Amino acid sequence: MPKPELYVIFTGERKTIPDIISLSKDFFNGTRISIDAEIKVLYQENEADIIGQYIIFCKVYREQRKCYGNTREAVTETIRICKDRNVLKEYLESREKEVKALQARL
Repeated sequence: MPKPELYVIFTGERKTIPDIISLSKDFFNGTRISIDAEIKVLYQENEADIIGQYIIFCKVYREQRKCYGNTREAVTETIRICKDRNVLKEYLESREKEVKALQARL
């Protein structure tokens, strides 16, 4: 049986986020708990892999929301910027109709 591993994808500003989060240490002051886990934090932007591209997409979207608010324009600009940067480009192009349908609901 493979050794289990847990991950969390962190898309916010890094600041003081550790590379590994411990449930007992970080959330229960080191108290012994029935189920404890150490979770590896993935936060690095990397255009070469899908997780890194997702993190970039989230950061671009956060910046566009700062500019345009929670609007259709923020979504449209995020998609345009990411496609121009070749970030999730294939996925965004293949799901164009779904994206437009989501935009219509905004």
